Order: sequence, then structure tokens, then C-alpha cells
Amino acid sequence: MLVDIEPSKIEGKIKAPQSKSYGIRLILYSILKESKLDNLVYSEDVKVAIDVVKALGISVYGSLFKKEKELKVPPYLYFGGSATTLRMTIPIISVIGGEVLIDGDESLRKRPLNAIINALRGQVNFSSNSLPMKMSGKLKENYVKIDGSESSQYISGFIYAFSLTGGGEIEIIPPISSKSYIYLTANLINSLGGDVKIRDNKIYVNKGDFRPYVGKVPGDYALASFYAASSIVTGGNLIIEDVYEIPDFDGDHNIVKFYEEMGAESYVKEGKWFVKSSSKLKGIEVSIDDYPDLAPSIASIAPFADSKTVIRDVRRLKIKESNRIVTISDTLSRFNVKVSYDDEQIVIFPSSEIKRATISCPNDHRIAMMASVLSFKVGGVINNAECVNKSNPNFWKDLISLGAKIIIK
Repeated sequence: MLVDIEPSKIEGKIKAPQSKSYGIRLILYSILKESKLDNLVYSEDVKVAIDVVKALGISVYGSLFKKEKELKVPPYLYFGGSATTLRMTIPIISVIGGEVLIDGDESLRKRPLNAIINALRGQVNFSSNSLPMKMSGKLKENYVKIDGSESSQYISGFIYAFSLTGGGEIEIIPPISSKSYIYLTANLINSLGGDVKIRDNKIYVNKGDFRPYVGKVPGDYALASFYAASSIVTGGNLIIEDVYEIPDFDGDHNIVKFYEEMGAESYVKEGKWFVKSSSKLKGIEVSIDDYPDLAPSIASIAPFADSKTVIRDVRRLKIKESNRIVTISDTLSRFNVKVSYDDEQIVIFPSSEIKRATISCPNDHRIAMMASVLSFKVGGVINNAECVNKSNPNFWKDLISLGAKIIIK
């Protein structure tokens, strides 16, 4: 699919795209207690999560996910491009026990799995360090020690796994990347009757008394940020509804604060994110180690600032859907933005001569979304634009409702 974008003013009112992080966690919660998700949007990654829990033995009746029989490990599981589902499911499989062939698409086959393989070594066997691989055995201990630098999603997976078995301890070897997602998982489990305590680099999972989840999947700040950024750079005024109230720990919701620091009006009140453009934007220096998915969101408005933006601690961007250190920088360069990068940081300079560009989405939804922000200012063409379906299949339709001049071919 090709999307041809003309300069447009993005403004109005829109519901936030559904949180993929919450959606997948609430689907996986059905291994502990039933979930009824009234407003579930079937992005590609959400579909993968649904297929996985069904394969593990969860019954699915429309929006209702219910455990009606003993969980089992199937002979084969396919995870598409959903790294979140894969990394959270492997610990769950390890405590159920069995033998399974695991595979995914080309992007997932490139993702490292060393941390989880090393953590389970001696009890669970893996035929390879990457997909496709056969996994066999069972974790019989209620303790695991795991490297925290590769992905927080394994740790979230062990919170589920030990909640399933009645308790356990997770010791994380520092440094711990994306800590905010561990807190998100612990808060969600605790809010539904779990008992998870985080103390420094150790997590104690105690026996829970779980309640069914019935309700909506909350909105996603990182995905909604591309609507906000489009409004900011085109002189708009936007209200994004159905976002969750900002908690007392860092996370993707920090983008609200980052956009405010860059000079836009940006705040959350009563479940709504209010965004207003500014005549003067400024660059910031920020570490994205705890929220790597915000790098494209920050990069999307950085070229329009009057000072440089430095995005630090970008090492883990190499193992996203694409090598985002490279794809963020290359995409900006195509729009005639001055940018430099190395393994530690991306530096984006003020660019007064941004030009219309044509890009091809490198099978990375956030790169296409970032490119759309620049295109609403100067025009652009995005090939392989359906890649946004991974997380937000309503992306282009939502933007058209906000005034985007888009031709879809």
C-alpha cells in the first residue's frame, strides 16, 4: 500500500489508539483469570497474542478469554512479528513444561534470545539461540536469575509465570532496561489481586487471589504521540481521549512531558491528552533507555526545533522491528534533515530546509508513523504503509478524520 501525503493541518478530537502493551498483557492475563475486553482492536500483534493463548488452552468467545481446562504446551507456536508476546510467553511455557517448536517472521528471527536461554539453562533446553527453535523441559524451581539488559519483557513474563505457579523470585542482573514496563506489569497484576513486590533488582511474586478483568483496553501514549506530533508541527490543536491517568513511575506517558519540554502545550487531565502547537519549539537531551519506543516520537518533531535534540542510550534500538538507530536517521535524512548517530546517541539538528521525500517502510510501524509527521508539514510518500497494522490498523483513517490530506493507493 502506498500513502501520498500533502501538507495538512492536523487538529480536532480523537480517541487514543489502543495500548498494545496493555492489550497483550490483558490477553495473557487469561492464563490466571478470565478477561473480558470490551473494545479490543485486532492489530497484528494482538492477533498473535490471541492465537497463542488459544493454543495454550484458553477458550475465546468473542471478547471473553477464559481458562476452562488445564494449560498445555502445543507442539508449535508462531509469533509473527510480536516480540512482546514471544518474550512474555517463553517464561510461561517454561513453568507449564513440554516441548514446542517456536517460530516467527523474518524480523523476529533476528531478535536475540540469549538472556532467557541463559536464565533457563540446565532445566529448559533450546535448540538454537534464535528462531526457529525447539524448546523443551520445565522450570521446577521458584527462582530465576536473568540479565536485565536485553529485554524487560522476559521479566514481565516471569511475573505471570510465577503468579501461575503460586509464587517465585526473580533476580535481575543490572543494568535493567525498560524498567517502566516491569512496573506496568506489576501494577496491572497487583490491581487484579496479585501480590508482586519490587525491591531494587529483585522481584518477589507471591500467591495471588485473582479477579476477572472486565473493561476496556486503555489508550497508548506512544502510538497517540504521532497524532500529537502531527498537530504540533502543523499548527493544530488536538484532544486525545481515552488515555490512562499518568502513574507515579516513568513510562511511555513521559512523552507528554517531553513534548512540553520541547515547547508545545501538552498535558493530561481527566483521561484526555491536550496538545497545542507552539510558534517556537526547542530541542531536548533525553535518555530513552527506559522507554525506547519514544525515540521515533521525539525524532518526529526534533527537526522543527530551534536547537539540537540529543536522544541518548539508543543501543537497544538496534533490536527493534528494524535497527532504529539507522532507520530513524536515514528517514530523517531523506527529508533533508541534518542528523548524526553512533551506537550511543542520535543527534538531530534544526533543519530549515526540510523537503518532501519518498520512503519505504522497513517493516517497522513506528518509522512509517514518524515519516507521516514530517510529511504533514512538507509532503511525502510512504510505501509499504500497511506496516502500521502491526500496532494501529486505524492509523491512516484516524488521521484523515483529523484533516490529513492523504491519498491511499
